[in-house]
Amino acid sequence: MRDENLVGLWDSSPYDYGSMESSWVCLRRDGTGWTAVANTGSAAVSQLTWDCSAEGEVELRYTWTASGSWAPGTPFILAEVDEEGPYDERVRTRYSVGTDMAPMADSPATALRLEESVEFTQRFALMTRDTDQWGAAPAPAVGDRPEPGA
Repeated sequence: MRDENLVGLWDSSPYDYGSMESSWVCLRRDGTGWTAVANTGSAAVSQLTWDCSAEGEVELRYTWTASGSWAPGTPFILAEVDEEGPYDERVRTRYSVGTDMAPMADSPATALRLEESVEFTQRFALMTRDTDQWGAAPAPAVGDRPEPGA
């Protein structure tokens, strides 16, 4: 079972005021997705599958990861891959989706709040529900990511 409210590309940057890193979670309707994190020196992307094991609870099952240096963009592009390979981790967490006002925001946004941290944070703002343009996992890689709105 999947909660359609979770489908989308979620971005932590509206909540990262003063932070040196940002994270993204992409959950697709077909149960695939990815997470990514970037800071001033490095970045990592991880492929996953997801499902809702119970109402208000999501389980992310990671299957592959890569890390290295990145090139600016939204979310970002891995410019060099230092390490990549299989990744076997599960994160099961309670969640809520609702309207929230992020620090320094001009208007409220749809927000995803997680009980457990995913890529170092627990709050994400919805960037788009259209996950097709962001591709199936693995996450954006060199030359694979279309520009938003393309």
